[in-house]
Amino acid sequence: MNHAYSGFSVDESQKLSASAPTKEALMSTPENTVPDGLVPADVLASTTPVAVYGFARAKAGKEQELANLIRSIIPEVRAEQGYEQYSVHNATQQPGAFAFYERWSTGADIARHLQQPFMQIYFGALPDLVEGDLEAEWLWPLSA
Repeated sequence: MNHAYSGFSVDESQKLSASAPTKEALMSTPENTVPDGLVPADVLASTTPVAVYGFARAKAGKEQELANLIRSIIPEVRAEQGYEQYSVHNATQQPGAFAFYERWSTGADIARHLQQPFMQIYFGALPDLVEGDLEAEWLWPLSA
């Protein structure tokens, strides 16, 4: 089952694929707070910290543009309620490849994050910049 969000669709393996964004794909949950399928329901329901790591590759010739876009949102993400960590790294052996790690206090914080106007702009720009799939894996802290 695929769900779309601002130019990305999510399949069962939690990979996001670039596609043309549609207005209908935005905010399709009953509360109109998060895009349908972008974040699994168990993540959104979490009252404890959750994290996600991801990997993206820039289209040829778009490496600097993607890097600039990512840099532009970092200060805004880090100022958000519920933000715990947002790190992006270059993969030195793969020019134009970026690895992401985000940690949020709760699922509600992630939902609020995705609704931010700067994130809507960010996701809207990605289909022109990202090659192939944007990989995402959701994580929970291991408790003793």
